Amino acid sequence: MLIVMRGLFIAFVAFLYSGLLYAGDGSVSSPFTVEEALSKKNNNMLCYVSGYIVGEYVNYSNNKHFYNMAPPFEGTSTYLIADMPFEYRLEKCMTVQLGAANTDICNLDEYPVYWNKKLLLQGNLSLFQTLPGIKNLKNFVLPEQPLEDETVYWNIFEDFETKNGYKPVSGDMYGGGVFYGEDNAIPWVFEGATLGETGKDAKWDGASAHLRLTESTSGNPGAIYMKEDKSNGIGYIRFWAAFYDTDKKGRIAVYISGDQGESWESVASGLTPEKTLKEFQVLVNRPGNYRVKIAKSENSSDGVNIDNIRISDYLQPSAVIRSEKDDTFSVSANNGILSLSFTDEVDGVDIYTINGSLAFSIKDRIEHISIPLLPGVYIIRCGSYIRKIVL
Repeated sequence: MLIVMRGLFIAFVAFLYSGLLYAGDGSVSSPFTVEEALSKKNNNMLCYVSGYIVGEYVNYSNNKHFYNMAPPFEGTSTYLIADMPFEYRLEKCMTVQLGAANTDICNLDEYPVYWNKKLLLQGNLSLFQTLPGIKNLKNFVLPEQPLEDETVYWNIFEDFETKNGYKPVSGDMYGGGVFYGEDNAIPWVFEGATLGETGKDAKWDGASAHLRLTESTSGNPGAIYMKEDKSNGIGYIRFWAAFYDTDKKGRIAVYISGDQGESWESVASGLTPEKTLKEFQVLVNRPGNYRVKIAKSENSSDGVNIDNIRISDYLQPSAVIRSEKDDTFSVSANNGILSLSFTDEVDGVDIYTINGSLAFSIKDRIEHISIPLLPGVYIIRCGSYIRKIVL
């Protein structure tokens, strides 16, 4: 099951809460969630906040925020925390300024085991680089979960910064070529694309991939794709994209190929960039050897820029049951499909994410149902029975 991660971002971690979510009061025993802390409007309140370390904040320059929500990390002494692991929307995050005094608190480049792990901290709610944040840390409780290094699953990264890495096949700007990154990096084939190095190209640093059409103003939509297979499957695909200069019509699609590029399967389409770089995230979670293609999905001559591509490995989902009522219904999971079988007919089922959002609901009387869900922690409610699962 292929699901585009837009609006629902669930972790590959098996972490259970002790009950349904409730409103915190900012105390050590009832800390604010990140969402609750954001609602306090940076009032300098001293309080406790609990959230997942989802990335690092890098810098604020030319009215743009620079940050990393996936490896590799730089070690900036500023965390980004959110209520859900694998969150990538900056507006759902808070900054945490570790500060020079907190030498026992570790940057993600030095201690990647803290990435996507939950922590509890106390500090003042305050703006940092125009973003809501937490300063003047008073207390910091490191994650209690097993500290597995999840960054090892993110072994594909391309930022198109390798000097002289792009080798055109012709003198035509969009005639195509191959980009060879750092040693051992998978090369990317350019078709109807070129290396975007001008002041009109949206890019994080010196260059990005600039997609247009194979004949510049006509032909097939431009694309970049991996020239070699990635082993260990495909988990998440993350990349940044923006319109070229003042263009506005470009749209983006993402494909995967399990037959060495002979055919391509769409996993996301119609993605809309913005004037400035915006991060996109697509969940595939498919085992095997695959290649990834990022392409324009329409035939306009408007250009789009692609930068900082990150791809993680496939991670096997599983279902773990935590309930005292094992005779009410059974749960199984396979390839992203959650199957529920009930001993007796029930009058509907509601499934919530761990943050309280309704992920699925049906009011009909049922005995069995199969539901596509992303990996994560869920609460299943049917009648008076409640069960928590980790998918």
